[in-house]
Amino acid sequence: MGIKKIPLSTQIIAAMAIGVAWAFLQKPFPELVAFTTDWIKPLGKIFIKLLYLAAVPLVFSSLIVGMGSLKSISELKAIGKHTFLIFLATLVSATIIGLSLAYLISPGHKIEHLAVDKASAEKITALQQTESTETFTGALANIVPDNMVHALSNNTMMLQVVMVAFLLGIALSKMTGDAKEKILGALEAVQSWFTEVIHLIMALSPIGVFALVASLELNADVLLSLGLYMFTVILGLAIMLFVVYPLCFTTLSKTKYVEFFVKSRAVLLMAFSTSSSNATLPLTLNVVKEKFNVPDNISNFVVSVGATINMDGTALYKCVAVYFIAQSLGVDLTLAQMGIIILTSILSTAGAAGIPGAGMITLVIILQTVGLPAEGIVLILAPDRLLDMFRTAVNVAGDISTSLCVNGLAQREKLD
Repeated sequence: MGIKKIPLSTQIIAAMAIGVAWAFLQKPFPELVAFTTDWIKPLGKIFIKLLYLAAVPLVFSSLIVGMGSLKSISELKAIGKHTFLIFLATLVSATIIGLSLAYLISPGHKIEHLAVDKASAEKITALQQTESTETFTGALANIVPDNMVHALSNNTMMLQVVMVAFLLGIALSKMTGDAKEKILGALEAVQSWFTEVIHLIMALSPIGVFALVASLELNADVLLSLGLYMFTVILGLAIMLFVVYPLCFTTLSKTKYVEFFVKSRAVLLMAFSTSSSNATLPLTLNVVKEKFNVPDNISNFVVSVGATINMDGTALYKCVAVYFIAQSLGVDLTLAQMGIIILTSILSTAGAAGIPGAGMITLVIILQTVGLPAEGIVLILAPDRLLDMFRTAVNVAGDISTSLCVNGLAQREKLD
């Protein structure tokens, strides 16, 4: 009987635990601390650099393919309009809820200082000493690059890359004929190529996680803050599931509060257990059609597109994670930076949905956008598998809720 392969999530949790133990046990031994600094810490830096390496081509190709492939929008103009307006409204709500809870609860307030390398420390000091008077609209203007090639070649211009990709994707969606198919085919090949690169990088993640954690100055306050971070994320997801979505479907459709959860409980449990919106897609479609009686033209469009780009739970989690990391590094985010975090979370979530390791990659993008080093990402890796289960259930619930809302609006328009 062959040895059963240990799941990657289990490997990461184990690496985190070993790294925590190493970080605590090495403190009384200066020679061991020096060994960690000279030989182990560089492995973590290599892992972070590999994430940077894959970020631009993966997100760039994924965004354009996602936007360029949405042929159904032209065929279902009314449905498409309602669908994307509701998607946008719930995504914005999720990001605002996430940042608001992170600000109020401040899960990283127990961490006095997270040890990072010299370059990152200098970047943080510069951020702390800069008094930003820039308005949100001023910051928004800065995300439009004047040189596309320069933006694609610079990891510090991730948001500009996202904006360029969205512009090109929208233009591609309006094209027809062989030229469009050739461009889509080439970009899909690039997307598949770098998806395999992500698989290779993720295979090394246990080593990277151990190296990053082992080289941190950990204490009991760090672990307490991590628990508070998890509570903040789950609380935000609960607000989306039990407050925001019910407000939408009870207002725009005839579905009752309890009815929604009774009829959708099986698909939500499936989403929770698999942590995959795509794997849950067939059951989601069946529930929307059979139990909620949503017509095929609406259910097929909303659920299929939603499984790709409507990730409210993921967007909320990113906002809390970035705020937590900023706070753990001792950085006070400005209102303009918070606005950029919201915008980047929405855009990057839509672009990277369904890609292995996408959450980590897009978090790197957001951190780079607001000028934060990526070392702090290691703090949130250990509980990520558990939180992924919760946010996937919320993502799927958002697709069901949107289907009901769009159907309700369509019925009202027929009556009118």
